[in-house]
Amino acid sequence: MKEKSLTLLALLALALFVLGCSAPPTPTRVPTPTITLPPPPPTATRVPPTPTVPPTLTPVPASPTPALPSVTPTRTRPVVVATPKPLATPTSPRPANPKGSIAYQVNEGGVRRMAVVDVNTGDVRPFVTVGPVMDLTLNDHGTNAHLGEWSTASSAFAYIFAGAPGASNILKIRDGDKEVALYSSDGGGGLSSPTWSSDGKRIAFIKMSADKQSWALIIINSDGTKCGDKFECLIKFGQGEQYRGGVSWGKENLLTISFNTDAAPDVFTIYANGEGARNLTKSPGDDIAPVFSPDGKTIAFTSNRDGKWRIYLMNVDGTNVRAITAGPMDLTPTWSPDGNWLGFASTRGGQFDIWMVDTHGGNLTQITKSGGSHPTWTR
Repeated sequence: MKEKSLTLLALLALALFVLGCSAPPTPTRVPTPTITLPPPPPTATRVPPTPTVPPTLTPVPASPTPALPSVTPTRTRPVVVATPKPLATPTSPRPANPKGSIAYQVNEGGVRRMAVVDVNTGDVRPFVTVGPVMDLTLNDHGTNAHLGEWSTASSAFAYIFAGAPGASNILKIRDGDKEVALYSSDGGGGLSSPTWSSDGKRIAFIKMSADKQSWALIIINSDGTKCGDKFECLIKFGQGEQYRGGVSWGKENLLTISFNTDAAPDVFTIYANGEGARNLTKSPGDDIAPVFSPDGKTIAFTSNRDGKWRIYLMNVDGTNVRAITAGPMDLTPTWSPDGNWLGFASTRGGQFDIWMVDTHGGNLTQITKSGGSHPTWTR
């Protein structure tokens, strides 16, 4: 019994000990009052600044220009016109002044002479007397044949002399103070249109028959020597054709000449051996007096294809035909040595005088004022 009591006491003591060693009871936590703070301001998103762009303006139609007062105000600058006028069509620049002189025909009391005019100064000097018969006819039609031509170096001048009507025509060469008779028509008939080869060694010209019903293209040596056993290097007779004036020697033994085979005369090219005749124009008008440019690439000629006698240019193959003068009576063109100008005879001043024009048809200039025809430029 005693032992049981001791056991109970021991258990009680152990329980008290355990309770004494335990943590004190947690006091009841008084809840902390919740303080509601105002929300922080929202963080603004940083946007890069937008560049300032000027606003697009819708153009407003200009108001009508008010009428100026009757008193014109003084201005230091001209008024700017709102709508500019179109520019004028540009013109080709003026070529350099041509060089050299032009020999031409004058009629002094029925005697045909040739004078020489300086194209820049206008100074005129007498040159040679050619006689009363010049522009030969064929079947009562004038040929408008030229009278003479300078050699390539312009040191010598070949021309036709006729002492009297019906007398022999003589091809002469004048070189300085010397003059040589080179060829004679021997009685009736006539000579015309002498032209030099580019090397100066030969001369081509036209010979008419005594009855003026036929003609021939003749080539001789300019020093008077024979071609083999003949004096004439070439005699090319026309076969029913009619010569209409002008023979000119270009490059590569090519000549140009005007004649007709059925109706109106045309411009042909033909080789110096008499072969390869080629019609370049084939127009219904009269195409006459052709002459090669110094470089041999262009032919100038006279034509009345549009009802007026005008100066035309074309390529050596007959292409790119264009008029460079207005007429109504422009004849016998001749080239300046540089190929940029053409001299010609014209009645635009009331009588035949010598004029010049550039190859674009500009800078028309009168050279003589006391008459003149059949010009030929120094070369």
